[in-house]
Amino acid sequence: MKGRLFLGGAIFALGLSAYFAAEEAQKPAGIVPSPPQLNLLQFLPTAPDLRGWQPKGPPQHYKGEDLFLYIDGGAEIYREYGFKQVIVQDYRDTKNRSITLEIFEMANAETAYGMFSFKSGAKGISYSIGHDARLEDYYLNFWKGPLLITLIGFDASAECREGILRLARAAEARIPLTGTRPSLISVLPKEWADSARIIYLKGVLGLNNIHSFFPYDLFRFKEGLAAERNSSTLFIFRYANTEEAAARFSEVKKAFAKSPSYKNLKSLKTNDFESTDAQRNILRVELQGDSIRITLTKSTMLKK
Repeated sequence: MKGRLFLGGAIFALGLSAYFAAEEAQKPAGIVPSPPQLNLLQFLPTAPDLRGWQPKGPPQHYKGEDLFLYIDGGAEIYREYGFKQVIVQDYRDTKNRSITLEIFEMANAETAYGMFSFKSGAKGISYSIGHDARLEDYYLNFWKGPLLITLIGFDASAECREGILRLARAAEARIPLTGTRPSLISVLPKEWADSARIIYLKGVLGLNNIHSFFPYDLFRFKEGLAAERNSSTLFIFRYANTEEAAARFSEVKKAFAKSPSYKNLKSLKTNDFESTDAQRNILRVELQGDSIRITLTKSTMLKK
C-alpha cells in the first residue's frame, strides 16, 4: 500500500513538473523572474571577527508582512522601498553593552540606497564601509548591493562606537555584493548634487515625511528625489515618458489653483508656475522633459 501511495505521489509530482514546464513555455519572452531571496545568515559576523562582542541569543528573521511584528508603526515605509526580508542579531560585550545589527534585503540596489538615504541624516561621520557609511551618535547605516545595514548601539560611548564600527566592517567584509546609486541623481544640478542631504523617493510616504504638498498622492511619480540645500529643497519627480509627465503637470497645476492651501498662483511660462503656501514658502513648479521639478524656498519673514 505504501509503495502504491509513493508511486502515486511520484506520478503526481511528474505531472506537476510537466504542468509548470508548460506554463513556463507559455510565458512571453523577455519576462525575467524575480531572483530568490538571499541567505542573510551568511552575512552575520561571527568569531574571530567580533573581538570582545558575542551574539546574544539566536538571530530573528522577518519576511514580507512579518516586518510589522518587528517594526511597530514604521514598516510601511520599508515596504514602499521594496522590503523583502530582514535578519536581526543582538551582540553583547563583557560589560553588557549592546549593539543590534539589522540586515535588510530590499528589492534592488536602488531601493536599498533609497531606504538608506531616507534613514540617514545630514550630520554624522562618514566611513569607508560598504557604500556611504555614516555614523550618527550611536547609529550607523550603510548599503551594499540590495542590502541596507543598520547598527544601533547602547549609547554613544567610545567603546560602543568602536564596537559598532568593528561589527560594521566585519559584516561588510562578508557581503560580496555591489551596486550603484540611482541614475536619477545624475540629473541634479551641481549645486544641488553637492547638498548635505539627498533622499531618493519611491512613493508618497517618503515624500510626505519630507514635505506634504497635498493630503493625497497627487504626483504619482515613478521615482523621485529631494535635495536639501540651505533654506531650499529641490524635488524631482520622474515619469515613464514626457507625455505622462505633461499630463501629470496639468493635473498638478489645477490642484494648486483649486486648493485653499496655496495662493498667489502665477504662470511664468507655459510649463512653469509659482505659488505660496500657508507658511509663505515660495514654490516654483516646472515641467522638464519626463520630470516635474519643484523648488521650495522657505520664507524668511517673521511670523507676527
